[in-house]
Amino acid sequence: MDNLSIAFPEKTEAEKKAIARKFFRNFSDFIVESIKTFSMTKESFEKRYRFDNIEEIRDFVLENNRGAVISAAHQFNWEWMIYVGSKLTNRIQAYISYTPLSNKILNTLIKKNRERFGLILAPANRFIKTLENSSEEILPISGLISDQSPKANYKFRADFFGVEVPVYTGAENIAKKLHQSFWVLDVKKVKRGHYLVHFDLVASDTASYPEGELTRISLRMMEEMISKQPENYLWTHRRWKHR
Repeated sequence: MDNLSIAFPEKTEAEKKAIARKFFRNFSDFIVESIKTFSMTKESFEKRYRFDNIEEIRDFVLENNRGAVISAAHQFNWEWMIYVGSKLTNRIQAYISYTPLSNKILNTLIKKNRERFGLILAPANRFIKTLENSSEEILPISGLISDQSPKANYKFRADFFGVEVPVYTGAENIAKKLHQSFWVLDVKKVKRGHYLVHFDLVASDTASYPEGELTRISLRMMEEMISKQPENYLWTHRRWKHR
């Protein structure tokens, strides 16, 4: 409730409680869906996790002959994005940034499952290097969840739902350094176990934007997406702990 009060100070207690109830049901669904991910087939994903404009980002990358960076928020169900690898061509490779688990057996199991549809997981501390070392014949599409809370002394701060907090700029930095386009991911929950995914192009020429501007734009877009379906966002993480 504290996070909802920060994000939506204009809402009544009744309205926030209603969002919280829907959120906990969605969170329970997310846990079940995440477990189910290990046994889901391509056909099952096809029915339940639809991309309404995957052709747009795919064609854009091919026509411009350069990669793309996708910035995402913790919208349910981000885990099912592993399926995106099956929607790309041989010239395009999807990469996801992740933090390896200390339990090596569990880490291997999760990594194998997430890569079974063609995407590649790369450790966050070596993510840019992985992209730089990829084959020149391959165009990378990289995805990063950008709404985690960095340490209090992180170098960049910006408003998120009207409150200044430290904000990761990794997605923007990669797009600029590798001269790639910058996109924001939106996931809508259509009904239980069914989602619709949309890619929004923010910038093609990322070098022309001042430092931090792309990150600020993506935050505004995420606020709008979350506000439209607040019960579909991960409110349990402490996003404003360093406000």
